[in-house]
Amino acid sequence: MTSAALTPVLPDPRAAVAEPARLAAVGTYRLGGHAEISDLDAVVAYMARAIGASIAVINLVGPDEQCFPAERGVGAPYSNVPDELSFCAYVVALRAPLQVSDALAHPIFRDNPAVAAGVIRSYLGVPLIDEDGFVLGSLGVFDHAPREFSPAEAEVLEVQVRLVRSVLSLRRQVAAHRWDAGLLAAQGRALEAVAAGLPLDDVLGVLAAAVQGLSVEADARQQLSLQESVDRLTAVAIKADGWRQALLRTARQDPLTGLANRGHLLDAGRAALTAGGAVLFVDVDRFKEVNDRGGHAVGDQLLVRLADRLRRHVEEAVPTAVVGRLGGDEFTAVLPGVDQVTAAAIGHRLADALVDEVEIGRRMVRISASIGLAMAAPGTTLDEVLSRADQAMYVAKERGRGVLHVVEDGELTA
Repeated sequence: MTSAALTPVLPDPRAAVAEPARLAAVGTYRLGGHAEISDLDAVVAYMARAIGASIAVINLVGPDEQCFPAERGVGAPYSNVPDELSFCAYVVALRAPLQVSDALAHPIFRDNPAVAAGVIRSYLGVPLIDEDGFVLGSLGVFDHAPREFSPAEAEVLEVQVRLVRSVLSLRRQVAAHRWDAGLLAAQGRALEAVAAGLPLDDVLGVLAAAVQGLSVEADARQQLSLQESVDRLTAVAIKADGWRQALLRTARQDPLTGLANRGHLLDAGRAALTAGGAVLFVDVDRFKEVNDRGGHAVGDQLLVRLADRLRRHVEEAVPTAVVGRLGGDEFTAVLPGVDQVTAAAIGHRLADALVDEVEIGRRMVRISASIGLAMAAPGTTLDEVLSRADQAMYVAKERGRGVLHVVEDGELTA
């Protein structure tokens, strides 16, 4: 037992108190002042009664701060005595018991505020060392008069500190299991959102909400585990969203041209024409000749080139347009909300843009597109307008191909 007479000069405790690993260990117990844990309250009550001390504390020591999860006689959950004047800080630094028989005569502790005020004259404390070997703080008793504490009284503290260590260890294990269960539940909710095919932003929102409470309660190790879990689940969500988007594209896109396929074109086109607009029906002239004589590869390359031009010209003019491939060499552009003048101007530009030449054997085949335009009043069905635009396209072919024909009201209704 260290006494004032034997050790008039003690080592500076500040480095030991401020050691990051030790402070992190203290944090894992998540205990504040006046923790209201009945087992700990019983310990300090027993210490004060058995030793006959006016003050008894369980003290978790931080830099220039003493936290009392349980105390008898202090009347406050915390104190803020500088480390170099704190009895308990020296217990942390020594990793051994400390007895001060007369603090007022001690070269260090006489400057302690409570000693100077006459509240404390003697001290007996033992280190509170956890199962990982970190000195969390101390168990100590203070008296208002000078006294020599007996070995039996020191043994009381040694027995009680083992009890406190067991209580804190069990509480930490329970809290860790509860936190781990919460993390598993959060992971489960995020994975359920992924499995349900929710949009990526919604999945990330579910994940953020699920881990919010865990982050508040996490210690340093758990914070790292939580961040790793969030990163891993975010990566899973992003990858799953990529797969979902790819599947959606596959279900909606024409595999050759990348335009909307027939199903998506009809679905999206119906929605786009709700408030009226126009439909352009595009048919590639002489495509059969190219495909039959040049082969499917040459024909496919031609369709890809023409589809790209079609998409670029239409979407530049009407960003909300739906452009798709009906099948073979037939394409459609649904132009929501445009008037006939605008639609016709787009159609004429397309007739100029969709001109190409393909070399087949020793001759060049000139490619063009015949285009039919039909207008849709609000409430008109896409099927009806598409049929009229299709008929207009055949009129364009009859007029010599490579031109736009605009169907007028009442025309081509048979």
